[in-house]
Amino acid sequence: MHAADAPAAEAAAAAADPPPMVCRVAPDVGGGLREKTIHYRGKNITVGFNPDRCTHVAECLRSLPDVFDNSRRPWIDPDAASADAVAEVIVRCPTGALHFMRTDGGPEEPVPEENVILVSEDGPYFVKGDVEIRSPDGNLQHRDTRIALCRCGASQHKPFCDGRHFFVDFEDSGALAKGCPQPTVPPRTETALTVTLPPKGPLPVSGPFTLRQEFSETGIRGTRISLCRCGASKTKPCCDGSHIRIGA
Repeated sequence: MHAADAPAAEAAAAAADPPPMVCRVAPDVGGGLREKTIHYRGKNITVGFNPDRCTHVAECLRSLPDVFDNSRRPWIDPDAASADAVAEVIVRCPTGALHFMRTDGGPEEPVPEENVILVSEDGPYFVKGDVEIRSPDGNLQHRDTRIALCRCGASQHKPFCDGRHFFVDFEDSGALAKGCPQPTVPPRTETALTVTLPPKGPLPVSGPFTLRQEFSETGIRGTRISLCRCGASKTKPCCDGSHIRIGA
């Protein structure tokens, strides 16, 4: 569902006294991240939806069609299932387009104990964990438990994927190139995974993580990687400098 699909009443709700969500955006700093969240309030749970981050994985539509139905308006009815059921489905949304806040005293979304970067076939990086996005000078821009990062270079909502890989025919198996990254497991005390946003070039990622191809059971543990985000690297998911050649 794209932003244009939301009627005016739903869009207006986004600005009307929004409650705090697990997904939280720091104040804009020098052209930092700007996000719109539409809130759907139920008796026991409030659902937050960010249309710009929805890439139509459709986990919600398949799992709870009574709650999530994009053929009606409003398309989310939080009271059509138990708050526990709604929350359980939302945490399976890999892009972080959906978040929730319990108003019945129920548990909020836990922060995963492990940071995992999944390289999807022909699509984005799905990242799950204690994730921070920071500007090059270290200012916090965004914190989340689930995000999808563009790796085709075409997103209009960078660093997040907005589904444009479908329209530019981005093709990549998601397999990890040999030696990318070099496995490292030094003792570290921090748990957060930090993604830095330089104006151009790759996405530097630091902090403990497991990198693996989507649906693979094996991966590489590491603490530092520069992820290709132009779509041109020959050593995906690692950057090989191809962004310089193509001017990305």
